[in-house]
Amino acid sequence: MTIAGLPLPRETNGILGHHTSERILLDAWNSGRMPHAWLFSGPRGIGKATMAYRFARFVLASCGTYTRGAELFRDDARKVAKSLDVDPSSPISLQVKNGGHPDLLTIERSINPQTKQLRRDIVVQDVRALERFLRLTPATGGWRVVVIDSADDMNRHAANAVLKLLEEPPKRVLLILVSHVPGSLLPTIRSRCRKLHTPALKDSEVGELLNRFADGIDTYTASSAIRLAEGSVGRALEIVDSGGPEILRQAVTVISSTGTLNRQRVHNVAENWVRRRKGEPANNLQERLELLLWWIAQGVRRRAADQWISGETVSGEAPVFDGLVARNGLDGCCARIDEAETIIRRGIGLNLDRKQIILSVLRALAG
Repeated sequence: MTIAGLPLPRETNGILGHHTSERILLDAWNSGRMPHAWLFSGPRGIGKATMAYRFARFVLASCGTYTRGAELFRDDARKVAKSLDVDPSSPISLQVKNGGHPDLLTIERSINPQTKQLRRDIVVQDVRALERFLRLTPATGGWRVVVIDSADDMNRHAANAVLKLLEEPPKRVLLILVSHVPGSLLPTIRSRCRKLHTPALKDSEVGELLNRFADGIDTYTASSAIRLAEGSVGRALEIVDSGGPEILRQAVTVISSTGTLNRQRVHNVAENWVRRRKGEPANNLQERLELLLWWIAQGVRRRAADQWISGETVSGEAPVFDGLVARNGLDGCCARIDEAETIIRRGIGLNLDRKQIILSVLRALAG
């Protein structure tokens, strides 16, 4: 099985699902009262950034093509947009795909010139590019579009600079803020944006995209990834690419329904997890442990809601979660997950022995 090169959001013309979100955007455009700022929110990996570039592409391509109803007196002169589709072979689509459209600016985390590493935040220097961009005359005489992906990454100074722009928006400028956790943004930023909540994808849609981008995926892996992803195709692909279902199947073999750990099995699993294979990223262990916590949390929720009737995510997991909840209760399970999360954050942050981190996490979760 191979993971095909997943296109970047700016490179993707079509989108699966999100028909309601697209209808809302079209209605706003056709009304002639287009909000100058939108906040696209929803879980990570569901296509928010893809929708942002899809809308940006449409707006840039529509300048001079569609006249909006509220601006007209004669109904027969109206040409109302019915879809956000833009010909993928058009010059505008190609410019957006290649990051070369003069009226489109993307703000995201940049490379620190001193360390040559990707910054952890969007900083005020990144937002200054926006100020320069807005001083320019539109190259095509229409709208200018700014996509901030993701707004959650803005530090305080960058957020304040964006807020100033939202308070005094230039004419015919469209700002699209992509956010996975909108509650983390400044309330004043949220209040100045039209909110568009994008729901998670259906399992059938995640499955269709998995089959498209994960060549040769087997039924068990696909089923497990879909359940774990909870409507996020981005998360599903990460799970498949990291061997997540097999990692969790190994976890089931070492965490018994009674909470005891088989010492030899635990050490064998830890040895396997710390082994970095060719082509794997340096943070593969952190990704695996975070997936482990996600699976435990999901399993506890399903056990509390008595949802095993719909089937297991990982074969043999039901007795593990039955025992975990019986021994600790729901509050105790949450405390164990928090403890394991602290172990991971501290261990990875301090670059402690990787095998010992795994052993400590498994002991905390087995309880």
